[in-house]
Amino acid sequence: MTTQIDIAKENTTVEEISAKLFAGEFNGLPVLDDNEFVTGIVTAIDILKAIQKGKNLRAMRAKDIMTPNPSVVKKDTSIDDIIDIIIKKEIVMVPVVEDNTNKIIGVVTRLDVITEKLKEDLTP
Repeated sequence: MTTQIDIAKENTTVEEISAKLFAGEFNGLPVLDDNEFVTGIVTAIDILKAIQKGKNLRAMRAKDIMTPNPSVVKKDTSIDDIIDIIIKKEIVMVPVVEDNTNKIIGVVTRLDVITEKLKEDLTP
């Protein structure tokens, strides 16, 4: 799990999101409401879809293009369950939320999973 994450608020502009995506080593951002609860995910694909539809990106916000109600996991979710979610939903990351809320505490990316599995294989 990665705990130092870039996020977008529901009213973050698509320009700001694009800048974060270009600057980082990731393809998407969790979208949070004012209470830090996960409400969606914005990926480069969402931005491409908006471009394809002829949308004015400068006028759009995260809430306009995000995929709402994303799959989330708890801190103790097994890595195999996370792999199942990533593969079945064809997603790049899964937000990790606190046990009793939808408040974000981190994300698990495809790279996190691969890195963890490689570490397990190298452990005697």
